[in-house]
Amino acid sequence: MNYFVKRDDQEFGPYSLADLQRYVGTGNVLITDLTRSEAMTEWMPVSSVIGTIPVPAAPVPQTYQPLATQYPLPPGLHWALVLLLGFITCGVFSHVWFYIEASYVRKLVPNNRAMLWYSLGLGILFLAIFGSGIHAATYGQTAGSRGLILLLELVASGFCIAGNFSMKAGIEEHFNTAENIGLSLSGPMTFFFHIIYFQYHFDKIRNARIQQGTFPSNV
Repeated sequence: MNYFVKRDDQEFGPYSLADLQRYVGTGNVLITDLTRSEAMTEWMPVSSVIGTIPVPAAPVPQTYQPLATQYPLPPGLHWALVLLLGFITCGVFSHVWFYIEASYVRKLVPNNRAMLWYSLGLGILFLAIFGSGIHAATYGQTAGSRGLILLLELVASGFCIAGNFSMKAGIEEHFNTAENIGLSLSGPMTFFFHIIYFQYHFDKIRNARIQQGTFPSNV
């Protein structure tokens, strides 16, 4: 027999009795939540169904199935669409999406500094581009100015890379502690694909949480 679960105005399920027991064991379903079987019309507390049946211990988390419920869902845009919009906008959208991802990670790990490093990188890059335009218009291009601009661009790239790896560290920290799914991100993939690579994993996590009915606090 399968059961539906109701919390506030949201309804989830159906779940088998074993699934219902498992979710009570992990805390994703509360014994004060309401439930009914497919054959019932009236809702009753989950505790009435579980009764004295032993609740199994929480299983070892499976990949992309976070069990904590107090955290918001990852950004909900497919990684391929992020890639396409970044291409269409000549990279502008990619920078915007990085801040969306970084903002989400900061909700999970408040001391994460990905946004800070990336902002410094973009600021220095803007300074290099803007300054080179003014210098070229005033004095023309010189070897010294080109060298300085190249140096600033390298420094800016370094800060942006630091932002990417800070994001990687924040994601791994959260999804190996608070929502332990054993997530390990590749260094080379982070270096070359960063925003798209992160969103690929966010897609998987978001979809799994919705399908597993883990009652996210922010849909």
